[in-house]
Amino acid sequence: MLVTAEKASLLWISPDGPPPGLGELLGRQWEVTPRRWTGSIAQWLDEAEVAVISPPGDGSFDLRDLSRLLDEVDRSQAVAVVLLPPHLPADNLLVRRRGRFVLVPADVSADGLAARIDAAAALQPVIRHLQADLESLRSFNGTGELEDLDEELRLAARLQRDFLPQRLPEVGPIRFAALFRPATWVSGDIYDVFRLDENHVGFYVADVVGHGLPAALLTIFLKKSLQTKRILGHSYEIVSPPITLALLNDDICQQGLTSCQFCTAWYGIVDARTLRLRCARGGHPPALLLSRDQPPRQLAPNGPLLGVFPGETFQPMEVALRPGQRVVVYSDGAEEALRDFGAPERCAIGEVCEELLELPPEEMALQLTARIDQRRAEAARCDDITVVVMDVQG
Repeated sequence: MLVTAEKASLLWISPDGPPPGLGELLGRQWEVTPRRWTGSIAQWLDEAEVAVISPPGDGSFDLRDLSRLLDEVDRSQAVAVVLLPPHLPADNLLVRRRGRFVLVPADVSADGLAARIDAAAALQPVIRHLQADLESLRSFNGTGELEDLDEELRLAARLQRDFLPQRLPEVGPIRFAALFRPATWVSGDIYDVFRLDENHVGFYVADVVGHGLPAALLTIFLKKSLQTKRILGHSYEIVSPPITLALLNDDICQQGLTSCQFCTAWYGIVDARTLRLRCARGGHPPALLLSRDQPPRQLAPNGPLLGVFPGETFQPMEVALRPGQRVVVYSDGAEEALRDFGAPERCAIGEVCEELLELPPEEMALQLTARIDQRRAEAARCDDITVVVMDVQG
């Protein structure tokens, strides 16, 4: 007798149900329940794993209504995928809000939306695990001190995220996406993507050895100390990646940190006009260069750990990119989370990224998020995880 797997529950909240083509695609995996965009949805949320919220597209949409629905999502067991109307400004308040939801452009393709729904569903075990841990901790707290500490850590996490790029630059054919997952409230990882001039974009991932607030404080120092450009009168000079890392290494050593903290980093500069990539690294996992017609290539110029010995030098590396290629820079936490535990010597992150190469960079980051979070839910302990994806379109 053929036994069919029970479908997961998906709540579709909109003035109308899902479009016919999308409904057929989702119906293969999900039991889709449509609900109208009116009143409260709390009574249905606890019965669904994922809720897709599709606001009206006729101009009657009110941001306050969506905010109210997201409040109900945060109080439920569901995760929401929100289709943002095209007329909303890019800096609308929803972009800055944190919660149990993923924001998606309303004009996303059917396959793209299905991928985001799958990624949101993969977050469920992680959320439930964290909620259970938090409730266990609260059961031991009778004085309110834990709530005070929890609030302080929330503020520290918010401050650290404020140092991350709020919007990733788009220059010529160059596009970026990023994944940032602290092991606790705050992270020992940091990344940045920034324009150096009209053609050049710098990007890096750095990883402080350690966890918690001491490591997070050092990441802020790294960001403020990184020397990427020199002003020379009325002109400027872009500092090459090997020199930038050498200067950063000396700055860390000069601090004489009592906790003996050190860090790793991979830093690259891409010229969007010529598609030349210059890079250097200090003790960091190699970046990956992905191509559709070749196996992944490691971008691994030699360089020591940062903050151990002053006066160190870092090997330069230059690569000619071409349209369709992608560079993935990651911290060792991502490498560990995706490692094939049956064959730990394999570069599993390279295989996973190669498998996702046909996806747009944002969708690739979402799929990596889903896979990493699933592994983290199964693991007894986990590390901070950061991934930056650079895509050459065309």
